Amino acid sequence: KFTNYTPSQWHRRNLRFIILSHVLNFSVCIREIMQVKTKLQDAEAKGDEAAIKKAKSTIYDNKRMMVRYVLTFIQMLHVSQVKKMDDWYIGFMGMISSYIDASKQWTPTVSAPPQPVSNGATPPEQAKGA
Repeated sequence: KFTNYTPSQWHRRNLRFIILSHVLNFSVCIREIMQVKTKLQDAEAKGDEAAIKKAKSTIYDNKRMMVRYVLTFIQMLHVSQVKKMDDWYIGFMGMISSYIDASKQWTPTVSAPPQPVSNGATPPEQAKGA
């Protein structure tokens, strides 16, 4: 059926569909930022600090992902050979997009402090028998 394609040509052809997914993801991030900005304005009017912090964090995360989608879009253009570019800056873009992916996993999350139990000790102290 597709005997005219070599495996590498077939692979490059399929990568073009991944390019479309990056464009769609980019547009979803824009849409979410617009929605969160309206919630941010409402939270600022009410003075809700927790909601403001959460909204700003969501906007920041979406902007980071938008940068990642642009970088991977350019990388896919190169890998699928739609646009031939120099390898050194494509590799540099790959390092940046990998950093964005990895930093999301390494970023420490702030957890709520442990709740005291009935005798007033926190759970780790209770386990030690304190």
